[in-house]
Amino acid sequence: MHSPARRRFALLTLLLGCMPALPGAAEPPPAARVVADRVLQCSVGIGCTKDEFITHTGTGVVISPDGHILTATSTVPAGAEKIRVMFPGFVTREATIVAVDDALAVSLIKVDARDLPFLPLARELPDVGSTAYTAGDVENALRANGRVSFSRGIVSGIYTVPKNPEAHYTGVAIETTAAINPGSDGGPLINEQGQLSGVITLGILPLRWQGTAVPTKVLLERFAPFTSGVVKPDFQPLAGLPARAPADHPLRVVADDFATYLVGIDVERKFKPEILPRVSWEEYRNSITDWDKLPKDQHGRKFAEYLNFARAMEVNQLLRRPAGPFSGVVISPDGFVLTSLFNVGADNALVSKKTGSPRSFTVGESIEKLIAEPEGGWDRKDNAVTKITVVLPDGSRHEATLRARHEPLGIALVKIEAADLPWLDLAGAAVSPQLGDAVGIIGYVPGAKPGYTLNSGIISAPSRLRGFLFQTDALLNYGNSGGPAFDRAGNFLGLAAAPIEPDTLQGQLIPPPQLMRWTRAPNSGVGMVSRGDRIRDAIEGLKAGKSVQRIPGPLLGVEPDQSKTFTENVVLGGIAPGTPAEKAGLKRGDVIVEFNGVELRSWPDLQDRISGCKPGESVQLKIQRRGGGPRLVIRGREVETLDDLQKLKKELKPGETFEGVLSTDDTRDITVVLGESR
Repeated sequence: MHSPARRRFALLTLLLGCMPALPGAAEPPPAARVVADRVLQCSVGIGCTKDEFITHTGTGVVISPDGHILTATSTVPAGAEKIRVMFPGFVTREATIVAVDDALAVSLIKVDARDLPFLPLARELPDVGSTAYTAGDVENALRANGRVSFSRGIVSGIYTVPKNPEAHYTGVAIETTAAINPGSDGGPLINEQGQLSGVITLGILPLRWQGTAVPTKVLLERFAPFTSGVVKPDFQPLAGLPARAPADHPLRVVADDFATYLVGIDVERKFKPEILPRVSWEEYRNSITDWDKLPKDQHGRKFAEYLNFARAMEVNQLLRRPAGPFSGVVISPDGFVLTSLFNVGADNALVSKKTGSPRSFTVGESIEKLIAEPEGGWDRKDNAVTKITVVLPDGSRHEATLRARHEPLGIALVKIEAADLPWLDLAGAAVSPQLGDAVGIIGYVPGAKPGYTLNSGIISAPSRLRGFLFQTDALLNYGNSGGPAFDRAGNFLGLAAAPIEPDTLQGQLIPPPQLMRWTRAPNSGVGMVSRGDRIRDAIEGLKAGKSVQRIPGPLLGVEPDQSKTFTENVVLGGIAPGTPAEKAGLKRGDVIVEFNGVELRSWPDLQDRISGCKPGESVQLKIQRRGGGPRLVIRGREVETLDDLQKLKKELKPGETFEGVLSTDDTRDITVVLGESR
């Protein structure tokens, strides 16, 4: 059982051990400045060519005074030519390839130089939760400013990454929250001692979608220039940096405690997770018939097509629910487990009417064909959960049943048959979030040490969605959805909620203009967490099997047209019987153009407007209804059916006169009195 008191004592010990020095002695420069001063001298921009039309650019890091530079194969691939290296201060030198290892996704190049500033290498992996730094020639920062960009974060995970199109390395990688952007690949990941601990790669884990680096520990063991002794790196930590231990990181100390209750959640659905065909340029080129016989001008055109294809696949893969495991927390010794409703809740897929399955996407198809409907059209089908498995810290797997769900909180409670499990006591650990407090979120990672990922940030807003959630800038993704959020004192703040909004995709590709429909994507820095104090208050009802469907509040009573979800129109796909929408005359197919005079451009816009109102409040909707033909408008009321006429008659007094207008306009104003959802 979790006890926050022990964590508070540990934190007090840390604070007492970190009392400021007595005045009189000169203050040492901050560690980040010491590291930055050295790293900015050693990080370089690299450009090269391969074939007649392909240019590669990225970052590198000097590792010896005589000009050896480590970088990634995505920056300097095998066979690269005309390699030019830009050093700080706008100094440019030519370089040659020393070694390229595609399996490690790393290249070593050399310039003719002496007495260059360089970085020492780390022999060991850094600790999860320790400070990390990155540097990169992002948006040609060297050319514009004479030095690369620099960022600080933490080591957020150490785990195995799979092969990626532009990074063939498969093995242990270091994940960081420090900035990694286009142009960073090949750049340095630096540990707290100012040593190079990894080379930034384009490899990612689909559960996480965070930046990673190939560890120098792996390179020292497997990269030929190091194993053969051709390059003899330095390992001495930078001077002026304090030695630190894992216990000096308060969130890491608490994370170790919460990891006792952390479990994996494997979920099987009717349709398997969709993996799009993401391939390298070489693989794409090999799929082109008679490539060598094509005219040279078509080579460039085909490469441009590949870039469009690769970008479309990458961003659309980000919007797809990956295979697990996801995260959950044991909250009772007999096997109750909390997780995010996103992990085990409703989902759907667009399936081909012809095959009954989500369509497949093929390398070489044009973007126009990829985003078009499949032959025969498609239907939206439920992608139901067929099996839930909980993976305990010891690796044992236990089939689970869904006991209850709480939709306003975005959580689900599942149950496994077990006894004497370590468990988190919600009654003793849950507290209310406070604005600005530090927050850590851990996620389950199988087969890794320490067995979890750790993302940190602050509480950006303590109350969202009427107090059921809070907002944080800690990075949330598929992997840590359902993981616990906590503060430095060891209090339980909540459970990481859905990492994406409105929802994931399957069976459809979205063109770039429609990607703005997603208000939140994984690792956006706008993460939602189900509040621990509200979970604590609701947990007994959930254990009893009582699900909570909706938040009490204003009700309109409409559903979206799912086939139009990703357009800029708010199209109604259904009207609930007996609701204010039905009473006001709204119909399926209506497009809501304005709400109280404010233009609507998406379904979330409508939801936000409704949530800002109160039950019983009258609102004005401007709708568009096509194909209805001319209609009478009498006393501001639409008269299209006998039922409309009967309602009008009830409002008129004997002998009363009135005027009407025959209207052909397809837009109309409708007044709706909002109801209350319960």
